[in-house]
Amino acid sequence: MSFRVIVRTPVLVAAICLSLAACGPSHTGETYKPSELQRSGQVASGRIIAVEDVPVSGSSSGLGALGGGVAGGALGASLASGRTGSILAGVGGAIIGSLAGNAVERGMTRGGATRFHVQMDDGSVINVVQTNEANLQTGDRVMVLEGGGKTRLARDETQPPAR
Repeated sequence: MSFRVIVRTPVLVAAICLSLAACGPSHTGETYKPSELQRSGQVASGRIIAVEDVPVSGSSSGLGALGGGVAGGALGASLASGRTGSILAGVGGAIIGSLAGNAVERGMTRGGATRFHVQMDDGSVINVVQTNEANLQTGDRVMVLEGGGKTRLARDETQPPAR
């Protein structure tokens, strides 16, 4: 094994780990994509009547498998000797790396969210699933924000309707 392989391997592994970290969830109930800015939406008000935690399955965009495959292929090829051995080890490393990279991406994007049951001011009941950075709880007044194909909840700091 040459000095170049020994030095290159940790750098390659670090690059793949950083790439996979970017696969994690970046948009929550409190953050917006640039394409969602400056768009109008409907706003209604209600009160949270029930809250429950729900699991969110991991996603697979292909980036984890791609990164793992490249890293595994390069690592496998660099560790073997001879042309045929390098090719076989590279292919095997790419397959194993792809499977591992996909599993890592799914694990990193898996998580939890909260299902909120909201009784709207008109009496109807809806449910919204989102992350709960605002620490919303049963009894809280919320604004239901609809727009861009999404529904989000935000704490309603305005006065409740007169009854």
